[in-house]
Amino acid sequence: MEQSGFIVGIDLGTSKIVGLLGRKNEQGVISILASESIPSDNCVKHGVVYNIDEAAGKIKKLVNLLENKSGRKIGKIYVSVAGKSLRAIEYTLTKDLIDESEVSFAVIDQMEQQARQNKPDFLTNYSVVAPEIFLDGHPEDDPIGKTATLVEGRYRLIVGRPNIKSNLIKCITEKNQLDIAGFIVGPVAAGAIVLDETDKQAGCALIDFGAGTTTLSIYKEGLLRYMAVIPFGGRTISKDVKELGFIDTAAESYKIKYGRVGKDKNKQATSSSNSEVDVKEMNKVIQLREEEIILNILNQIKESGYAGKLDAGIIIVGGASQLTGLPEFLEEKAQMPVKKGAAKRLYINNAADLLQNPAYAQCLGLLLFANENCEKVEAPKVDYINRPRPLDSAQSGSYSEASERNQNSSVHHEQPPVDNDDDEEYEDEEPEYEERPRKAKKVKDKKTPGLFDFFGKIQNLGGTMFKDED
Repeated sequence: MEQSGFIVGIDLGTSKIVGLLGRKNEQGVISILASESIPSDNCVKHGVVYNIDEAAGKIKKLVNLLENKSGRKIGKIYVSVAGKSLRAIEYTLTKDLIDESEVSFAVIDQMEQQARQNKPDFLTNYSVVAPEIFLDGHPEDDPIGKTATLVEGRYRLIVGRPNIKSNLIKCITEKNQLDIAGFIVGPVAAGAIVLDETDKQAGCALIDFGAGTTTLSIYKEGLLRYMAVIPFGGRTISKDVKELGFIDTAAESYKIKYGRVGKDKNKQATSSSNSEVDVKEMNKVIQLREEEIILNILNQIKESGYAGKLDAGIIIVGGASQLTGLPEFLEEKAQMPVKKGAAKRLYINNAADLLQNPAYAQCLGLLLFANENCEKVEAPKVDYINRPRPLDSAQSGSYSEASERNQNSSVHHEQPPVDNDDDEEYEDEEPEYEERPRKAKKVKDKKTPGLFDFFGKIQNLGGTMFKDED
């Protein structure tokens, strides 16, 4: 028997929109059932929907591709929240307990819900992460059941501009009639599926090199401590390459094929073997922009106060992290170890090619937070032929008597003429049964098909046709 129910995550990136459909078992392990991606073109900029109509059309196409591949209908989706306005801010709550009372789950949950309802001026609160609980001024990892007079919660709110959410609602819910099961902060999702707990404890910087933005997330002692978004990414580099005299597609293609940063250890003279592009000049342009992005990253690490405290170094993900030589170049500039990140097989039991693709890390992370069934529930079809017809008592008696006579008698009686115009509207409204003067019974040699024989034949010969159209 085929299993029902699945989860769907869609990540709207600046270069492409990625969609994943999977199923989560009781242990929380995910099986990917379908995956698709389509170019964003210009409908998403810096991780935020820019052209609502165009984005709506692309989402519809992506959903159709996932439905065709899986053979299932999608009713709702989980969607990523990103953009250059995202950042983490600290928010502190305190709660006084009567005398010295036991800290219950209800107390901790109430404080977290209060943090979620906090609305900073001109910003939207998209997520509450990394709570730290203090009992009477002392940190406590497991406060439930402990006694205290004062409970303090220190939270990190992920906030950003309101249009991130409103534009997603317009192109997904209003334009495509799809429900949004949840808004999930993309960098948080990537960190959840890529980072080891040991890296989070020791201290690390997760850098997501996207097409429109580069996002820095700093973890220490197992918690997210800092987040900042730099408004430059892979597409910024492609635009710089385009200034050398290439069209958009050629600039992107040459960047991927020949682009690199840092020293070329192989020392291959690729420029002499390629007459279409001056590789040396192009890489000079690429490196200048990459240095600017890295300089901004290092400056944000200093601003966070965690410079020199990231013992696990830097982990990089994102489509733009695949630039040749980037890990070594970043390691040299940051003076700390750098490694490529990948989604953990602990959470995904198939789709090895997606796990190794850093461009899918964020979308795979969305599925970790998905817990609602995203399958569309079809409304039951109404059988207008066989369904009972609600009649009043007078009509009911005459109708049942007439029906019995038609079914049991071999002699057919003359029926009122059938109005063909009413048949066209039969599916939309109930026919009215009226008491008509009964004519004297007349036996005919030739049997005339009655109204109920007419419906009976229609049911037997074309019943399925009526059901499908309903």
